[in-house]
Amino acid sequence: MQGSTPPIMGYPEDDDQYKVPLIAKLLHALPHYNITFHRINNTFRPSNEVYLESLGILGSIPAALLIVSLFGLLLYLLTRCCDRKPRPAHSITSLKVTLSIVTVLCCAAIGLGLYGNDDLHNGLLDVLQAGRKVDNVVSSVRNQTYILENTLTMKIQQQLTELEDIFDSKTNNQTALSQLQQALAVTKGNVTIAKNAANDIRRPLSGLVITDFLAKGDQWELIRWPGTVAILALLLVLCAVLLVGVARHSRCALILFSVCGLLAVTGSWLMSGIYLSTSVAVGDLCNDPADFLVHQAPNELPADILLYYTQCDVSRSNPFTQRLRESQNAINNARNAMGVVSKIGPVLFKNAGLGPKLGSVNADIKLCERLLTGLTALVDCKTVHYSYLNATRGLCEGGLLGLVLMLIASFMAAILLTVMVWVDSHTWIYIRKSPPVISGSQTLAHPGRNPKNELTPQQQAHLHHHHAQTMMRPGGTHTLGRLPSHNNSPTHMHGPNNGKYATLSKHCKTLDANDFY
Repeated sequence: MQGSTPPIMGYPEDDDQYKVPLIAKLLHALPHYNITFHRINNTFRPSNEVYLESLGILGSIPAALLIVSLFGLLLYLLTRCCDRKPRPAHSITSLKVTLSIVTVLCCAAIGLGLYGNDDLHNGLLDVLQAGRKVDNVVSSVRNQTYILENTLTMKIQQQLTELEDIFDSKTNNQTALSQLQQALAVTKGNVTIAKNAANDIRRPLSGLVITDFLAKGDQWELIRWPGTVAILALLLVLCAVLLVGVARHSRCALILFSVCGLLAVTGSWLMSGIYLSTSVAVGDLCNDPADFLVHQAPNELPADILLYYTQCDVSRSNPFTQRLRESQNAINNARNAMGVVSKIGPVLFKNAGLGPKLGSVNADIKLCERLLTGLTALVDCKTVHYSYLNATRGLCEGGLLGLVLMLIASFMAAILLTVMVWVDSHTWIYIRKSPPVISGSQTLAHPGRNPKNELTPQQQAHLHHHHAQTMMRPGGTHTLGRLPSHNNSPTHMHGPNNGKYATLSKHCKTLDANDFY
């Protein structure tokens, strides 16, 4: 990875510093209160119980509105339970029109929530992708410094110790032997310096492991994003049920919406509380994300290292540069000293077989030089800084905007769903089932009523008079319900019921006064 990393796609080259978005400033400016309603510091500290308490109080505001709305709906239903007075048709029509308009507005709010959910998803993906790049850089630095230290310790130092044992033998040329031993000592000393410098570079990064955080973030987003889409889709289906009920004048569909609508209202208000608390928390984080990183960093990682990579300011020096230079100078000195050893050693100790050992040491020194060159490019601030900008802009610009849109959408949906449940309940309560239709062939058991017309007062009087005469006949013969004929001809005795009882169907003639005498 080279030090001259190109700028982030979509951002100008001179825009290389993080700027707090306006929406984050507005959310950060919201007052934070604890349970005793004392204002507290609004610095983002998720591990602080008092700070979490203030977020919970903010999230309880929509919960309080939920309680008020449900209590109002309960009072309304209590007032309607004894009201059986029918409503005129035009009032039901106006309610249906109102329901249709509010339902369309609720669908628009749900669509806004889907749009915000997609923005938040993209922002979180930017954060996770940038986090993986930073984790790869940190892992590469740790791995290369480990290889460098292992090469210096396990290979070069061990071989230098073996060479030192060989050079302890006596020889005729003490001056050359002294130069050889001195060059070997210089090599060993510089190898130790390079090893310590590599350890100093790796040690601050040993506790910086974000792999678990990234894995949990991937799992959480894999659940959150489709889950939110599914919930909003269910709300759209519920709105469709209401529209169908309004269009078909279906009392069952309207009652179904009233029941499910209460659950939807409850869920929308609760989601509004969650989104409000989360939006304020992200706004606090985005007000100074570098400060949060410094606060959350492991103890082994100094604050100046994090500030260097989050700001990448030319006025700040690379905290690893000094140790890298020490290691590079030490390896360079060791290479020069090994040149002296490689020149004198084979001459003084011709039969010791020094060729393979000297060649191996020189090869390992060249490997260390290549590792240091790669480390110089890895620890440059541009690589990590651009990933940091990608993460902060993804979360605090696109992601936070999407979260606020979801907050607005859930708040609007909660209000509109509350109105819809109220108006829907007012509508289905006054929708009556149609009365059963009586067919013309049905006969009524009561002989004194016509299916369509009541008896006139004159007919009722004649019927009463005829009943009295019948009761006074000798022998106690009762002829109530039997219509006497005006002559004794058998032809007049055969009617629909063989002259016994008159049927009051559509085919019978209306009773006259002459029928009773």
